[in-house]
Amino acid sequence: MTQEELQSFRDRFNNIMQAPKRIRNKRLVTLMEDMERAYNIPLLYSAAYAFNNPEVMKLYRQVSYARDFEGGR
Repeated sequence: MTQEELQSFRDRFNNIMQAPKRIRNKRLVTLMEDMERAYNIPLLYSAAYAFNNPEVMKLYRQVSYARDFEGGR
């Protein structure tokens, strides 16, 4: 993981958050999937992974929490 790669994901997240609500969730999910592939984020929570990759997990959680399950259609 380079800081440039992680910053690219941060920039992408910030860009997504400016998008209309109706398309935001889909883009956030895609961003999470891309992060999972790029950083080999395990499907199930791993304390060891989170400990060893705090910056990645901080952004990943931020993206996850930004999703809207109330009906962002």
